[in-house]
Amino acid sequence: MALVPLILMLIPMFHGSVSAFSPLKTDTLKPGQQLRDWEQLISSGGVFTLGFFTPTESSTFLLGSAGLRYIGIWSQHGSINPVWVGNPTESVSDSSGSLSIDTNGNLKITRANASPIMVNQKPFGHLSLAGNVSATLLDSGNFVIRHVGQGGVPGRVLWQSFDHPTNMLLPGMKIGFNLKTKKEVSVTSWISNQVPASGAFRLGLDPSGANQLLVWRHGEIYWSSGVLTNNGSSQLTLELSREYLDYEFKFGSDKYMKYFSYSIKKTNGSVYSSWLLDNLGQLTVTNVLRSNTSNRWISESSQPCTTDLKNSTAVCITEKPTACRKGSEYFEPRRGYMMDNDYYGNSLSFGLSDCHGSCWRNCSCIAFQSFSDGQCQYWGKGSKFVPYDSFTLDQKIYVLDSVK
Repeated sequence: MALVPLILMLIPMFHGSVSAFSPLKTDTLKPGQQLRDWEQLISSGGVFTLGFFTPTESSTFLLGSAGLRYIGIWSQHGSINPVWVGNPTESVSDSSGSLSIDTNGNLKITRANASPIMVNQKPFGHLSLAGNVSATLLDSGNFVIRHVGQGGVPGRVLWQSFDHPTNMLLPGMKIGFNLKTKKEVSVTSWISNQVPASGAFRLGLDPSGANQLLVWRHGEIYWSSGVLTNNGSSQLTLELSREYLDYEFKFGSDKYMKYFSYSIKKTNGSVYSSWLLDNLGQLTVTNVLRSNTSNRWISESSQPCTTDLKNSTAVCITEKPTACRKGSEYFEPRRGYMMDNDYYGNSLSFGLSDCHGSCWRNCSCIAFQSFSDGQCQYWGKGSKFVPYDSFTLDQKIYVLDSVK
């Protein structure tokens, strides 16, 4: 399961435009202020943006749009995916949401006809802050709440988004074990491209003490990076990236945490870097090297499949062999519909990978469909697939490759 290159290309500089949104002339939110649905914070160097967005099925997101709304952070120059989501488990149903920080340092989203959504995972009720706090978006992509001293001098960090990652690892972010709370800090996949709640996969530090990263699938080890040095590892080669930049991987500890983090040591220009854990358990490393006229986009991805897929669009998930599956079978997406012998799962899943696993373990299952709300639909032997190319991309059915 080595890391394989996906893309190496030059793309022109792009400045997206959307209707009805307004970047604020600041990177900081203070008590008494509100960040409304159509407004955004921009980090001081113009690297990252914080605002409301709507995720879509195509792995992109919309800004000034109707639909379920989340507060998130995204890069101005790199990934098309948000790098952090503040309310992954509870969305705002319309454009009435606004983000604010109170005098105790609590971040919350207020909305029409519903109770507020708390973004902070830990209140500061035992502290006497007296309103001397602020929330600032940094050029690193970190959103930090600080105590503000006399004269407006930034004080110690009270809370930061880097301590609460979603599905993206950024330079300077630490994953590992919090020695004070005894909790693990890890990167977790989304349920689907439209649902940022925690999915089936988790990327974290090997608890045995080995200098390697692991991906778990529902608590079972699914992938290992192998022992990691600055040159990569057997499963994380980063061949394309290392032609243009130098990584520095750090396995360390301090009085707060035992952790892994990475940084870019030197480049001939600015670079945007991110590691994305997707909803199939695949780790994609993206680096965008920026110049005045173009971006060099380098993307490399771990390949967790042990099967030699004959169809490049087939679902790439490693499953354990069963009495009826040898491991060489695969499910491929098709546009159309199945006739007869359908049934639904008994409980909500954690996305496409769970639907795939359930169908894989059922010898009579020959096709499935995964819905963004967590539901799975299955078809048994005797069902017939009928092609219909007019169906949209989100109407794909995953059919066993042997089914004609």
